[in-house]
Amino acid sequence: MNILLFSDLHLTQQDLPECIQILEEIGMLSNQYNVDLLIDLGDSFDSLKPTSLELDCFATFIKRLNKKMIILAADSHESETEKQSILNHYGILNDTITVIKEYHDESYLYCGHFIVKEAKKNFGTTISKLNFKKYKYVFLGHQHEYEIIKPNICQLGSSRYVNFDEAQDKQKTVAIIEDYKGDKERVIFVPLKSPIPMIDIELQQKTDQNSKTNPIKDPTEAKKVPETSQNQANPSIKMTDVGQLCFYLDQLPEKTKIRIIFKDYNGWLEFLPLYQKYKNKFTILRDKKDFIMSNNLVIPKNENVSLKESLIKWMEQNKIDEKIKLILLEELK
Repeated sequence: MNILLFSDLHLTQQDLPECIQILEEIGMLSNQYNVDLLIDLGDSFDSLKPTSLELDCFATFIKRLNKKMIILAADSHESETEKQSILNHYGILNDTITVIKEYHDESYLYCGHFIVKEAKKNFGTTISKLNFKKYKYVFLGHQHEYEIIKPNICQLGSSRYVNFDEAQDKQKTVAIIEDYKGDKERVIFVPLKSPIPMIDIELQQKTDQNSKTNPIKDPTEAKKVPETSQNQANPSIKMTDVGQLCFYLDQLPEKTKIRIIFKDYNGWLEFLPLYQKYKNKFTILRDKKDFIMSNNLVIPKNENVSLKESLIKWMEQNKIDEKIKLILLEELK
């Protein structure tokens, strides 16, 4: 018997096209590897009350798959109690669908939806890997980052890039146990190609607020910036000016999730007029304002001064045009 495991799809209507592609790829892999059983490690949905389109998407996947499947009903997103889970309805589609909180096959395989305290992102959990030492394999959902915790635990990670703290994660995978309990048993991790890559870009603006940075004119300069691929997310990329940032953004495919971390107030102001252009281009474009001062305006660390208040003060000091004021304030909403 061959088993395929995946986890944490966090299906949402906003990300429906990506989720559909990922589920289709999982279905194709199940056929390619002659899978007999699929185990969904939980957080299939991102909400306790999914929309009709979200429910239809997952139902279509199950119906087309037409294979035996175990679905873990996670407490974190899709279950209020063990008996009140949105996933319970999927048993109607196929009598081989089992919806449970945790799965274990004697002392051989255990599947759950939580993080052990030995994991990198344990969030203060008290559950230890020692509680599961009797099992040969332990596969867990909930942590979005893939991690092997020796000797027998795998935090499988999410099936797609959901939050920007995952941008450091190199790839999203499914796990396949081939010849389960057989002489040729082995576990392989197959990278998914469908997840839209996620990138963190850190802009460290160093120019004076009145100076203008020029876009990169020499195409060879782009080689100084790492390239992306459809199945691999880059680590945080550091850039020094808005021109270099724009040149890099222009080269990226539309199917990319971008977060720009602004380390300088002036760099953020300089990029604001271009924000809508790139927001319309990418699947996601977000920003993180990680600065406390500009050349003319200091925002004290320990004082309750909002970014909006500081921006208004800066615009008054520099006599910014009223139309520009409205644009800047709109971006802060």
